[in-house]
Amino acid sequence: MKKIIAFVLRLLFGGVFLFSGFVKAVDPLGTTYKVEEYMNVFGFSSLLDVAGWLPMLIAVLLIVMEFMIGALMVLHYYKKPVRITAAFFMIFFTIVTLVDAVTNNVSDCGCFGDAIVLTNWETFWKNIALDIVLALIFVFDTKDTRNYTQKTPFVVSIIIFTLITIFAIRNIVYEPIIDFRPWKIGNKMAPTISEQKPPVTYATYKNLQTGEEKEFSMEAEGENTLMAAYAKDSLFSDHWEYIEGKNRAVGTNTVNADGFSLTAYEGNQDEALEILGDEENDLYMLAVWNMEEVSDKGMKTIRKYIENLSKKDHTNIIIVTASTTNKWLDFQEKYDLGQFMFYSCDDKAIKAMIRANPGLVHLNKGIVKEKYSWRSLPQ
Repeated sequence: MKKIIAFVLRLLFGGVFLFSGFVKAVDPLGTTYKVEEYMNVFGFSSLLDVAGWLPMLIAVLLIVMEFMIGALMVLHYYKKPVRITAAFFMIFFTIVTLVDAVTNNVSDCGCFGDAIVLTNWETFWKNIALDIVLALIFVFDTKDTRNYTQKTPFVVSIIIFTLITIFAIRNIVYEPIIDFRPWKIGNKMAPTISEQKPPVTYATYKNLQTGEEKEFSMEAEGENTLMAAYAKDSLFSDHWEYIEGKNRAVGTNTVNADGFSLTAYEGNQDEALEILGDEENDLYMLAVWNMEEVSDKGMKTIRKYIENLSKKDHTNIIIVTASTTNKWLDFQEKYDLGQFMFYSCDDKAIKAMIRANPGLVHLNKGIVKEKYSWRSLPQ
């Protein structure tokens, strides 16, 4: 019974680490951005200026370490070293997630990447549960009869280490092989122009007898509309009084991605719904979240590709960037992009759309059809 309990506990703890390590390895750049966020929060932002590569290195090391701990725990290889490493790992991240939960300086820890998003308190209690499981593993799995000089555990460990490292690097060089983000191929990001509806307006009235305030929709039909209220109560105007200044309009048309907007040069209106919802043209968005850090080779490669696209009928190509508008003109001239419109967008929203800098996203009638890193453009 003790062996069975120990096996189940190892399977549970190792399984969580395997899953967490795998989903991060699918999208190492997502983990890199989270490491950058932590470094900024904990006062290491100056280090990013002199070692911009450090967050990516830390991200890959964390991913590989987490996956290896999970794999070796399940396989029951290198029992003592793995458990001690896991214990230090859990102590560190339990403290970090407690600080996150109390301060809320980071929106979420990214422990399961974009596959499962937990709140800071949910993450902390998840870590407490894992701490308990690990403690029970120490209690129930006490015998260590393994011979650490055997070749099989060493060879298997090297193979696992190599495969997970290659897998993570592949997903850095190209787009993540599995997309857990809103901009997944096949997802509808916005309603088409013909599907978009005008905002719904609400007016607030006060009951003159009870003092109750109630909001009514100004739609022509529906249960909670002002028209329905008048129909039910012939003396509505005697019983209720309109309250000035409490009108509100709720837009039912949204882009299905947090923080995504498209604002033209010197513009002050978000044109995302109009552009994404275009029914006449195929939309290609050239994403360049940072013009200063963009790959020069990548821009030259993608520039040739969109030049051929621009010759096709019913094609709209735009550049989406988080760089400030004073950098747009030089960038436009450098890569001969004068024929394409530039739009400003939040850098996190662009990174959520596509990890590559630059990358290309193709939509038709609001639906994501293709996503390409500049390295994976079709020939």
